Amino acid sequence: MNPQLQKQIGVGALVGIVLAGLVYFLLGGKRSDLEAVNADVKVLQADVDKGKLLKASYEKLREEVAKQDKRIEELIKIMPTDADYGEIPYRIKKIADDAGIDQVSFSLKPERKDAYYTEKPVEFEFRVGYHSFGQFTSLISGYEKIINVSNIEFSRKTDSRSVYPATVKCIISAFVYNPEPPPVEAAKKPAAPAPKAGSKED
Repeated sequence: MNPQLQKQIGVGALVGIVLAGLVYFLLGGKRSDLEAVNADVKVLQADVDKGKLLKASYEKLREEVAKQDKRIEELIKIMPTDADYGEIPYRIKKIADDAGIDQVSFSLKPERKDAYYTEKPVEFEFRVGYHSFGQFTSLISGYEKIINVSNIEFSRKTDSRSVYPATVKCIISAFVYNPEPPPVEAAKKPAAPAPKAGSKED
């Protein structure tokens, strides 16, 4: 091979090596920047994926809250009002007559307040037959407002000639919806006045 050609090839190879080294040196920082950008992209992608999951969970939760709100609204509609509570003794008397039992007396009992309702119990006494009292409780279950029968106490009558073989006492409670208002923030105490100039503290 021609020595001149060999010399040109050698010089070309050397120049190529020098250029490659120079490019590598100059682009070294850029490679680090690129790796940092790729790392940031991965972090951002993870945040995006997390955001998508949170959004899906939020949508599902919002639908569930809307369903619960609707159920609560329907429940409130069938809870007695104070006016309904005032009518309960008379409505119970009508139901008792329909069931063939005799209402002897009723008396109001202490109320029990809860966060969202007030239980207002009324104690009743009836003269009953066992079958007719069962019919009475069945009619109570069909009452259009939420009421509850509890503390049922039967007493058998010893007089066999009585039309009613037993007496029964029970509590019939109305649950009136009245959520407690949000607590009112206590008024801030006024700041004590600054002492006048030249005054002495005791």
